[in-house]
Amino acid sequence: MALARGVARAEALGEQVVAVLRSDILTGDLPPGDLLVEAALAESFGVSRGPVRDALRTLSGEGLIAPSGRSYRVVGLDQQDLRDLFALRELLEVAAAQQCAVSDPDGLRQAAEAALDDMRRADEAGDTDAFARADVAFHSAFFTSCGNRRLLAVWEQQVPTFTELFRLTTALDEPLSRSVEWHRLMLDTVYAGDPDSIAAEVRKLVVGGEEQIIAAQRKLLEQRGAPTSQTARS
Repeated sequence: MALARGVARAEALGEQVVAVLRSDILTGDLPPGDLLVEAALAESFGVSRGPVRDALRTLSGEGLIAPSGRSYRVVGLDQQDLRDLFALRELLEVAAAQQCAVSDPDGLRQAAEAALDDMRRADEAGDTDAFARADVAFHSAFFTSCGNRRLLAVWEQQVPTFTELFRLTTALDEPLSRSVEWHRLMLDTVYAGDPDSIAAEVRKLVVGGEEQIIAAQRKLLEQRGAPTSQTARS
């Protein structure tokens, strides 16, 4: 477990530790079955045990690791996990898009259009990390504008995982301008307000994104020599 990285003090240490560990798990640098020991991680990161403990609890809540005695083992996300995650996202986002079309279309327009502008600028700059962040912001706009705080709360639990998946795989995607066009079409469909059309367009974008991320993650794992088996669990 080669994690000898320092972390800066500008933001919460636990957030920095969890970001590094989440990335390493999703890229396969920490493969399923690896044991994560609090004391060893604290020494590797050069921090106290508190931030590491917080990070492990967060990752356990996200389902990326599981308790193993007094430590944790990496679970990761296999292909079926990814499909389950996107199935959940589809259910959530269809409901959010349909609701926000009538509950707060002005709020949606402001947030989603700003995110689309950020996606275009990131594409032009070739900044895939910025594009991924803007992509997540675009989809989050539907949840913040739908008027359903419980729907928003469920989505927010999944945002860290989606953000990292988008960040890790956007660089391997087809031209990002095409993704911007797809998001534009989805947003225009929501503006039109027909529930069935909204559901169809959201599903099209989510399913397309699912296949891209599964393919991109497989390629990423192959590049790193990590296992790609759907059943690589401890």
